[in-house]
Amino acid sequence: MRKLLAGAATTMVAVASLAFSAPAQAASSDTVSVQAINCIAKESVRIRKSKSTSATSLGLFPKGAGAECGGSTEGGTYTACGHTNGFFWIAINYQGIKGYVALYCITRP
Repeated sequence: MRKLLAGAATTMVAVASLAFSAPAQAASSDTVSVQAINCIAKESVRIRKSKSTSATSLGLFPKGAGAECGGSTEGGTYTACGHTNGFFWIAINYQGIKGYVALYCITRP
């Protein structure tokens, strides 16, 4: 019984050392992080490379289309989808196009 407990304790220490190893590198601020959360475009909106209306347009997220969206973050201000001073953006993956759209232009079912 002692050998069994000693073996279990050794295994637990080994697993604990894996769990507390060095933290993973943080993603850069321009890295698009998308989770499998569905969203739908309220209006057609441009998918931007970064969180700014002056950023390169990667494509269009058409009204009524669905996509995978991540969390929202602050970025450049915009006037879109009924908001005149919006500054929240959401990471999106629409048909393989990964970028950002104005938060107020999407809805979550």
